[in-house]
Amino acid sequence: MSCEKFTEKFDDYKNIRKQKKLFGTFGFRGVVNEGMGAEKARRTGAALAAYLGQGKTIAIGKDPRKSSPMLEEALIEGILGQGCNALTLGIITPNTLSLEVGRQADAGVMITASHNPPEYNGMKCLSKRGMGFSPEEDLALEKLYFGDLNPNVKKGKKLTDNGAGDRYRAHIVDYVKKLFPVSQLKIVVDGGGGSASTVTPETLLSLGYDVVKFNCKYDGMFMERNPEPTDTNLTKLKKLMVKEGAAMGVAHDGDGDRTAFIDENGKFVQGDVTASIIADHLLRQSKDKVKKIAVTIAFSNIIKDVAKNLGAEVIYTPVGEPYLAQAKLLCGAQVGLEEHGSVLIEWSREGPMLAGVMAGILSKEKMTFSQLVETYPKYHQIKEAKILPAGTDTDKIIERVKKEIPAGYEKASDMDGLRMDYTDGWFLVRASGTEPKVRIFSEGRTQDRAQELIGIAMDGLEKAMI
Repeated sequence: MSCEKFTEKFDDYKNIRKQKKLFGTFGFRGVVNEGMGAEKARRTGAALAAYLGQGKTIAIGKDPRKSSPMLEEALIEGILGQGCNALTLGIITPNTLSLEVGRQADAGVMITASHNPPEYNGMKCLSKRGMGFSPEEDLALEKLYFGDLNPNVKKGKKLTDNGAGDRYRAHIVDYVKKLFPVSQLKIVVDGGGGSASTVTPETLLSLGYDVVKFNCKYDGMFMERNPEPTDTNLTKLKKLMVKEGAAMGVAHDGDGDRTAFIDENGKFVQGDVTASIIADHLLRQSKDKVKKIAVTIAFSNIIKDVAKNLGAEVIYTPVGEPYLAQAKLLCGAQVGLEEHGSVLIEWSREGPMLAGVMAGILSKEKMTFSQLVETYPKYHQIKEAKILPAGTDTDKIIERVKKEIPAGYEKASDMDGLRMDYTDGWFLVRASGTEPKVRIFSEGRTQDRAQELIGIAMDGLEKAMI
């Protein structure tokens, strides 16, 4: 890890995380009319407008949750009251918003609770580049949010643009066609009832694939399934894959920034694996002489194998999209990867784009999805979580964990939680950025080793809590 511009900020990032009162890993969210409501949305709009200055334009996207229109109305009120313009783009994916901010606005706000259940909602703020605000910018916004936000004498204007979705689809088609061929593949799309429900199937159709749509109508209550596209939540998609004899299945979350894949046998493919496959094939075609891949501290060691074959450098970041974007900005990483499968090709998590890219990879390699996966090293992971008693200082607990871990590890990192690396695996203990719990991940070359490592981590956590 040699990018000093980025790594020298890690201590500052840790201190900022402790100071934050509003923003979590990326934005904030809560149960509507409990931890999240109109007043919070209004103050967010006002704080962002005050931060930018009078006359600027803030683009707004939203997912289809039932509460999104109410929060959008309050957000607009706050923006206009501070003398900025509010550009509404309708129901779109976060990457659509990212592209539009770069084209025609000075900042953006995505109204979404991402993969959380329907009673939740939240907001993510994007800077002029279309990337999440840096931790330093989050603190500056919080200072305004909790301060005096007196209305501006001159109000801003409300603007509307209904063409963002069409431009995003065209952008994906153009990008994918330049890199990959198209073959006669049947693809099943589970839109999750969220923002990507129309754009993903329409994009794949435009690319020339045979598409079967499932759960591809906007549903603010997510009645078909839980919005998080995990293995257990995609049972119907897996069965439909086998029934249709499809080559690939793709599923999204509530706002379409998470993308999960199912192989031709109806088997869920781990997110670390799909993200690594995509990064591998994109960097193979990159003309950049120096190749860098940014990944979160929770990412699988499979990326080390991929990077070695590419002659690329792996840059580790704290967990969260904004940190990956900072690594891309400060270190020149071509892609940013998260352990649940998200990929940053530009400045924010892609959703529908990944479906087009993965279909292109299968077309180019002329092999089944399961055969493609088998060409990469296999690692075994276990993911657990522990809810701590109310009022627990999770940072102090995690600091104590290291003292309770027996000798035998190769190295330890505390950039975000505590990651302990061994010759044949690793574990990570970190506080959740979105829920009142501690997450524990482990990975080994065998399932038994992964289980042994999660046991070491859980034992250390239990002792640290005494």
